[in-house]
Amino acid sequence: MPDLVTTGYLTLDDLVLTDGRVLRETLGGGALYAAVGVLPWSASVGIHACSGGDYPARFLQQIGAAGIDLSGIAPGPPRGLRLWLLEEAEPRKQQLPKLNSATVAELDACRPPLPPAYAKASGFHIAPSLPETQRAVSSQLRRAAPNAVITLDIWTESFFDPAPYRDPAFLAGIDAFLPSDKEVEALWGLDDVPGIMRRLAAAGPRVVAVKRGGLGSLVYDRDTNCLWDVPAVPVPAIDTIGAGDAYCGGFLAGLVATGYPLEAALRGTVSASFAIQDYGAQAGMHPDPAEVERRISALRGRVTDGDA
Repeated sequence: MPDLVTTGYLTLDDLVLTDGRVLRETLGGGALYAAVGVLPWSASVGIHACSGGDYPARFLQQIGAAGIDLSGIAPGPPRGLRLWLLEEAEPRKQQLPKLNSATVAELDACRPPLPPAYAKASGFHIAPSLPETQRAVSSQLRRAAPNAVITLDIWTESFFDPAPYRDPAFLAGIDAFLPSDKEVEALWGLDDVPGIMRRLAAAGPRVVAVKRGGLGSLVYDRDTNCLWDVPAVPVPAIDTIGAGDAYCGGFLAGLVATGYPLEAALRGTVSASFAIQDYGAQAGMHPDPAEVERRISALRGRVTDGDA
């Protein structure tokens, strides 16, 4: 029985890099990256997703070998979600479904029922999917696990309408809202990020954390009215795709284990640092425990007041 569960997509990504290289079929998807982000913190984690019938068995074996439970994954439609990820100037990237891909709506419709063992998990992360799907999943999880911690990430892409995210009721039942600065800019602007975070927290979630790529994250705790600026871990970045999702997995692990938003952000930041050190979700699958401890210990002393 996993302690934590991530729900969303498994994808096969073709990366188009700024240096002209194309990397075929790298492991991706918000649900997978978030599950990998849990791994440094010794919690067991499962994925609730639809993979698509053409998802290679060797990749599922690789995910399972990393210690991630696969009993919540079903094949669904004949084809899985295959994306072009187009790398441009940092920190922005584009993602586009390939012509031979299933649609996100097809995968949402085919996601299997939550396994009974998963309903007993202590925490759930809802990774990016269609807004109406995320709203339904949030309600279902809150009914199935009324005392669990639920965290939410969103996305704003060209192939769907993100307007439902602006409805304050969208955040009902969520314990921590974890958007990136890209989503905040697209939906609410960046003129007063601390003020936006406080308004979003007033809509329901106790915690709001805005991921800012190489700048780290801003984290707001409504209960204490504290805002922290948590910097990124300084490691060479090979590929930043999935770093935000890995942050979410580490954040969930920390919030469930300690109940303390700053500790959750520290763990999320360290998880993201492993995700960016190679291409694909496999980059963070086998973190060295000593290096995990070194990174979080060094990070603790670098946190500052986000209102300063």
